[in-house]
Amino acid sequence: MTEKKENPHNEQDNANSSDIQTHLNELLSGDDGSSKTKLAKSSGKEKKLPKIWRVKANKKKTSQSDETTALATDQNINNDKIDDKNQKNSRRIEWKKLLFPHEWRAVKTIVVLLIVAVGLIYLISPASQVQKYDVVGTQELSDKAILKAAGLQKGQPLLTTLYQSDYFSQEAKSKNPQIAHLKLTLKSNNTLQIKVDEILKVGYVKAGNKYYPILENGDMLNREVSDQQVGGLPLYDGFTSAKQLHKTLAEFGKLSMPLRHAVSEIVWSPNKQNNQRLLIYMNDGNEVLISANELSKKMKYYPGMVAQLDQAGQADLQVGAYFKPYK
Repeated sequence: MTEKKENPHNEQDNANSSDIQTHLNELLSGDDGSSKTKLAKSSGKEKKLPKIWRVKANKKKTSQSDETTALATDQNINNDKIDDKNQKNSRRIEWKKLLFPHEWRAVKTIVVLLIVAVGLIYLISPASQVQKYDVVGTQELSDKAILKAAGLQKGQPLLTTLYQSDYFSQEAKSKNPQIAHLKLTLKSNNTLQIKVDEILKVGYVKAGNKYYPILENGDMLNREVSDQQVGGLPLYDGFTSAKQLHKTLAEFGKLSMPLRHAVSEIVWSPNKQNNQRLLIYMNDGNEVLISANELSKKMKYYPGMVAQLDQAGQADLQVGAYFKPYK
């Protein structure tokens, strides 16, 4: 008799079917607490992100919170500005409500008229006028001569006079050749200072029986003509050209004032050895021979030389320094 061989696959299928049937019975009977618990535990667990992702997420949240805070701060500042503007506008509106438009125009007109009135009062008051002139820089000219030449006097408008300084300078130069330039500056509330550049007299030229003053720039004055020398300045004689005279005057003007007044006469006296020789007569009785182009350079040694002498004579300063007593 042949035995039937059972298929192992059938046995496995039967086992699976019995397991499924058993599980269905348990579900139907309500005995599924353990499975539900397992499902609940499995569903309650959150998936954990990798560590690097968690750091990036935290940084992103922080930056978003910072941006939110900054925006809120800017918004608060803008709100404060708007509030300030609104308050100012409300104040203006309140002020405007106090007066009607035509009343505001009247107020503005009154303010303008008051300003004009104050300006006019200042212009006609002594506070706007020159009360004193302070003249500086002069040696020979008097303050009165400066003011007269420039046309300046007390009571003139302070600001206008100060502004026209160049005009008064030109006026003074045209009226008085000894004035090279003058400048006006404000010294105090009602005092103007006049700074003068003066052209000094350096001597006289004799023409006929008259003596004409000569300035250090070579100009000859037709006024202040005298019958004799005045002011202790030297007489210029023997000059045959204006060039010779101007050169000598320029050199003589560089000497100190005491040394100028020690000279009595300057004579143009060239010879074969020196075509620019000057013969100078001193007030102390001595004579000096010197070159015109070295007058200011060598003449300053004369006072020290004569201080060591006890008799009059002639000092030769052309080449070196020699003194020859009179016989």
